[in-house]
Amino acid sequence: MVNLKHLFSNTELYLPSIGKPMKLEFISNVVLGDGVDNFQKCFPRIKKLTTTLYLDEENDFEELLYLETLVLIGSGSRRRESTEPEFLRGEPNLGKILIGFPAALKQLAIRRCHLPWSNMSIIQSLPNLVALEIRHNGFEGTLWETGEKQFQQLKFLGLFDLNIKQWETSSLNFPRLEQLKVGGCVDLEEIPLELGDIPTLQTIEVSDCAPSLRLSVLKIQKEQYDVGNCELKIIVDEVEMPSFAPTYDD
Repeated sequence: MVNLKHLFSNTELYLPSIGKPMKLEFISNVVLGDGVDNFQKCFPRIKKLTTTLYLDEENDFEELLYLETLVLIGSGSRRRESTEPEFLRGEPNLGKILIGFPAALKQLAIRRCHLPWSNMSIIQSLPNLVALEIRHNGFEGTLWETGEKQFQQLKFLGLFDLNIKQWETSSLNFPRLEQLKVGGCVDLEEIPLELGDIPTLQTIEVSDCAPSLRLSVLKIQKEQYDVGNCELKIIVDEVEMPSFAPTYDD
């Protein structure tokens, strides 16, 4: 099947060995066996990949020069059985998970990987990333500080079902953001007010979140309305708020 370009599976597809490079461009739910060195060697033209992230492996996708879409799904386990007794293994050190991304990457989704927020700086450096979705504790921790780095081209950001409580960021981190969606982040206290100052921002959509977070997006709407920005759409639990902000006590 050296000329096959699309390979999709609704469950993990285990490839024990690859005899020669394939022309595959779209791969879903593929797990490489020990007889396969790496994705770059076997699938040099790959553009879209969905794969499993294991705790005991380096996950370097940097050499996939044509990769534009990547979905990482955490297994929550090691791929290989450890020779150590169970009582000596301890908890996996999530901070040691190493991931490299290619510069061509445009869309990235991370699910159930439980990565520390400190690893986000790697993603912030991607020059062509336009869409980022983090779901089901793809990143884990109560505080996300975006620091000074920018998401240079990011237009869509989705945060779903995370245990985050505080998000410290500014409009400078997202100079081209157009859509922000937050759902099921029940502990997140608020959407930072500074994000309302992003000139390209078109929509903020929140659902299944704390009352304080809902109040914060209404504050953003009112602040933007007061400076003449009536175009920003605020959607709360699938209901679009009126273009004028109601009055309320701080």
